[in-house]
Amino acid sequence: MKKLNLFSLLLVMVLIVFSLVGCGGNKENSSQPAGGQTADKGAAQDVADDSVESLFAKGEQIEGMSYDYIITSKDITINSKVWVEGSKIKTDSVVEGKNIISIVDGNTFYTYFPEERRAMKLTSDQLGEQKTETPADFTKDADISPDKYKVVDTVTYDGVECKVVTVTSPDRKEQSKMWVRQDYGIPIRIESTDPNGEKTIVEFKNLKIGKQPADTFQLPAGVEVTDASEMLKNIP
Repeated sequence: MKKLNLFSLLLVMVLIVFSLVGCGGNKENSSQPAGGQTADKGAAQDVADDSVESLFAKGEQIEGMSYDYIITSKDITINSKVWVEGSKIKTDSVVEGKNIISIVDGNTFYTYFPEERRAMKLTSDQLGEQKTETPADFTKDADISPDKYKVVDTVTYDGVECKVVTVTSPDRKEQSKMWVRQDYGIPIRIESTDPNGEKTIVEFKNLKIGKQPADTFQLPAGVEVTDASEMLKNIP
């Protein structure tokens, strides 16, 4: 029974780590979201002056940030607090009523249960260095071409000026929509639709750019840590 509980915790850890991955996908064109309104002064001129390439380039220099991550799909909503610094990332989430904090540093994972003052550690070369998607990853190294990416509007969304960028799939059957911050060149809202027509909305709120405190990615002192690395070796 003890092994079963440990394996269940391992699955929870991997789920939290990868819950932020792959949220880009294809998006559909949609109406203006709540909280966004068209900037009525010089909007058309701004759209013409800023190319998608120059807009996205602003996000390439960002190394550290923190934000609230909200994903809504059908009747499911996930809320997390995220901190990013280089290859390190920390997420603070509530899963089935339990507060769970995950820390990723290269190929080392920690899942921390604050209420119980215990944590699980997983280090494995089998997994390699994991990459969790951040706002900047939606635009980094994008295959920018006029027939795929297009700035269509300038709006004020969530209190900041954004460029609305549509992304059309190669077969031109699906379209994504991103609200990209004018100052940092990274999206704070993304709308997507899967092949079954289900819409997913990803939002990055309370975005703060800059170096994170040194202790952000460290476990508190006195936490009981269980190393699950050996168990992973026995999983086919």
